[in-house]
Amino acid sequence: MESDDTAVLIGISRYQDPSLPDVPAVLNSLSAMHALLTAPDLCGWSADRVHMLADPTDTTELALELHRLAENTTGTLLLYFVGHGVVTRTGALCLATGGTQLRYPDLTGLEYDKVRNALLDSPAQAKLVILDCCYSGRVIHGLTGAGESQLADTTDIRGVYTLTAADQVAHVPPPEEQETACTSFTGALRDIVRDGIPGAPPVLALSDIYPKLRNTLQARGLPEPNQRGTDTVEAYPFSRNVAYTGGTGFRLLPQEQVDFFLRVLAAQPRHDLTAASIEKLEDWPGVYLLHQESDDTPEIVYVGKHDRSIATRLTKHLRKIDGRRHIDSRDLSFSYLKLDDDLNHVAPELVVLRQLHAQGHSPLWNLNGFGNHDAGRARDSARLARKNFDVHHPIDLAWPLRAEGPALGLTAREMAAYLRSELPYVFRFDHRGTAIDGIRLTVPEGPLSADRAFCLLAAALGDAWQISALLGQVLMYR
Repeated sequence: MESDDTAVLIGISRYQDPSLPDVPAVLNSLSAMHALLTAPDLCGWSADRVHMLADPTDTTELALELHRLAENTTGTLLLYFVGHGVVTRTGALCLATGGTQLRYPDLTGLEYDKVRNALLDSPAQAKLVILDCCYSGRVIHGLTGAGESQLADTTDIRGVYTLTAADQVAHVPPPEEQETACTSFTGALRDIVRDGIPGAPPVLALSDIYPKLRNTLQARGLPEPNQRGTDTVEAYPFSRNVAYTGGTGFRLLPQEQVDFFLRVLAAQPRHDLTAASIEKLEDWPGVYLLHQESDDTPEIVYVGKHDRSIATRLTKHLRKIDGRRHIDSRDLSFSYLKLDDDLNHVAPELVVLRQLHAQGHSPLWNLNGFGNHDAGRARDSARLARKNFDVHHPIDLAWPLRAEGPALGLTAREMAAYLRSELPYVFRFDHRGTAIDGIRLTVPEGPLSADRAFCLLAAALGDAWQISALLGQVLMYR
């Protein structure tokens, strides 16, 4: 049975392995998060959507329950974990359950890759992950690397906001205080949400909470938290700001100006998403909305901006859509507003997204990978959520490269470069250290489709090369 929203709160306070000390404060943190989420004047979650899993000992059962809940969530999926985090010899993060053995964390703990797979498989539009993990000294060196933690890297999933307690050792109060205290990270997070943030917007996103949380922990001499967000999900409204009184501090964008901006943007006319309409635009920075025709009224499916030329961005969107199946650009329109502001410091698209979220609307394409230029790491092994743009609208391999033309003799590199420049979707190929320049092929006269071109290229390269057509792009490698 599917649900719109699901929160999964996991807390491990007792451990069978004496090498992992019990943390009584975990249960207080678990209760505090439950209270925040279900408080009507704060996060406002329905209690039946919040699943609290206290002290599970069976890692397999926990992983199965997490996957079951995640794959049946279509709206917002929130995962919170508090307890010990341990690292395997290969550097993989494991969330320790009650039965985890420190000597064999990969065999007895919940590897974060399993959590990551649950997130990838979930059709949820917004995914929020909050990890309050602590580590032993041996684990610290395995987890941290140059620049940023491996944990932040493994949380790089489309449409996910991840908030972590520390890159190194998470802090807990002394044992004598833990019967009544929360863990330090969750305690600070609870207090900030419960008290609100003066001068902040009326609705707080986790990205609004993060600077206050970081400053609070820094002032107490505690480890700094970390955050990572993709696909504008950082604008998801997490809680009402109980300290909001219309604003008491200095605002770069006064609320009345924000309200005026939203009214003006909403009043802008819609234009068909065509090359002719886009060509009428000047190169100007601004914010834009993509609308898709529905049964009754056009629906906003994407909110974007460009700090130099909205025409350039809209042209890329049009080309991307035209190269996809099960979608017709004739069903799409756009509206826009030119802006004189420095968009490096002002984020008008987040202002619009916050308003839409507050009204109960979530533009589908802002959370499903539409705006991504590239799938990033592990492109040929990544699993996509059911609502991902590439799943619904895979690339069109029948894309016509030309209607007519003469026969051509090209090298394999020239053919690959031609495809890369002409296709409306990503084509990546690696030719380092190869003799690709010495391989020749003939393009016959007449029409040429993408699929036919790839077949010609694959035949010329032979069995030493592979061309893989994925849902959102094509890869060619040895």
